Amino acid sequence: MNPQQTDGRAAHFRHTAAGFAWALTFLYLVAELVTATAWKTAYSFRHDTISDLGITACTPNMCSPLHLLMNATFVTLGLLTIAGAIGFRDFLPRGRRQWSIVALAVIIGLSTAATGLVPSSDGVVVHFLAVLPAFVSRHIVLILLTVWLWKQRRLAAVWAAVCASAGIAGMVLLAIGLQVGITERLVFYPLPTWMAVTGAAIALRPVRRLIRPPLIHETPQQAVSVA
Repeated sequence: MNPQQTDGRAAHFRHTAAGFAWALTFLYLVAELVTATAWKTAYSFRHDTISDLGITACTPNMCSPLHLLMNATFVTLGLLTIAGAIGFRDFLPRGRRQWSIVALAVIIGLSTAATGLVPSSDGVVVHFLAVLPAFVSRHIVLILLTVWLWKQRRLAAVWAAVCASAGIAGMVLLAIGLQVGITERLVFYPLPTWMAVTGAAIALRPVRRLIRPPLIHETPQQAVSVA
């Protein structure tokens, strides 16, 4: 086996592992639903925030015995974000563009993990400071992905643009005070949704190849393209 084949196999394994990592972000929605269902009071997806699901101290209006599950899910989501971004780094043009997106993904991942490590009940200000980097960076990274994937992987770029638009719309609606539970999710959900769908597409690539083997004239880069 020559070095090029070895590098190709290593890249294929890395992309598949990163795809599974991002595909697992689908489980975030399951964890959120389970935690909300376990609340001792009625949780409102319209009026209560996502952070409310992680509070560790019960009040008359909010209390979930599964707050550890929610906070652990935040930490896991942050780590999966970082792992997938590092694994997929060579899907992006090398140099400043590549590492700026990876750096932003690391910031988002660390901030998301910090959200679970510092619940709002442990200090609203500290929790806000933990959440803020991911809150801002998630839209920037989707916009950059849209621009830099446009020529090489058009479908992934369009999907990123749709998610970025939804997230920015959520920020505007949140700023004017419209249904905090809904608008906060409109801000938060687009990036993990983009990650989950993109990751699943990559992770399931071997299955697609069994159904449709690569064409003879396809180059290796075309065969591993996201879109």
